[in-house]
Amino acid sequence: MADKRQLRIEIKERLQRMTEVEKKKMSDTIFDKVLSCDEFKNAKSVFCYMSDFNEPYSIDFIKKAIRLGKKVYVPKTDEDTMTAVEIDEDTEFWFNKYGILEPKCGQSSENIDFTVVPVVGFDSQNNRLGHGKAYYDKFLSKVKTYKCGVAFECQRIDVPFAEISDVPLDRVITNESN
Repeated sequence: MADKRQLRIEIKERLQRMTEVEKKKMSDTIFDKVLSCDEFKNAKSVFCYMSDFNEPYSIDFIKKAIRLGKKVYVPKTDEDTMTAVEIDEDTEFWFNKYGILEPKCGQSSENIDFTVVPVVGFDSQNNRLGHGKAYYDKFLSKVKTYKCGVAFECQRIDVPFAEISDVPLDRVITNESN
């Protein structure tokens, strides 16, 4: 089994070779695919991460989901857990300890139909390599939701890495595949 720390380093190096223009174009492609998938179209509530510089940019997608009338939730973290907090156009945000935007306050919920999950890496079995804090594994293990990972194709991993505690995704959408 591959060393997850080493895989994270290798993938981060791949991502750093991409330009911002490439990331933006690929992000648009990825989220166009998310918007067109039936599971998203049928969802009343959507949870989506707030992107950092190494993830497909999610802000435009979040705005579109709100305009489409979806209840939209984003992560809010504390020491070791993550909750889904509802947002709208008027929500105020601040940067958390990881430098990621999150809502200052809001109503939390575990009733989520469709979840967009960021990945550091993924494999052909829809296993997800995260940042190593297990926020998403804990969250996804207690919420009954459709789990759609999004990633750049360069984040694909061809060696076994998943552990029994890792929560697999239902699907991973990249700029090159569905």
